[in-house]
Amino acid sequence: MNTDHKPLYSLTIGEFVALTKELIDKAIKEKKEEQMLNAENQKEKEQHFSIKELADFLHCSKVSIHNYKKMGLPFYRIGRKILFKKQEVLNFMKGLKSKRVIIG
Repeated sequence: MNTDHKPLYSLTIGEFVALTKELIDKAIKEKKEEQMLNAENQKEKEQHFSIKELADFLHCSKVSIHNYKKMGLPFYRIGRKILFKKQEVLNFMKGLKSKRVIIG
């Protein structure tokens, strides 16, 4: 008999069912953890700041935030409220940093 076709070991039906259930439960648990991490990453990417919150986040004054707006910092106006998306702010600040290196 060819050794490729010999079983490595044999399981009872109960052992097979238990092993299968264990593997499926493990796969479901890993998938749920992956989805939770993706949801947290998505939530962090879409975080919004008010002017005061952004000033605290960037460790600068509100006046600096208004100056950044004049320089092209993307913002959204909802009524009288002004909001900034975290990812857009980070991209803008990276762009400023690279422009300073080129200019300065």
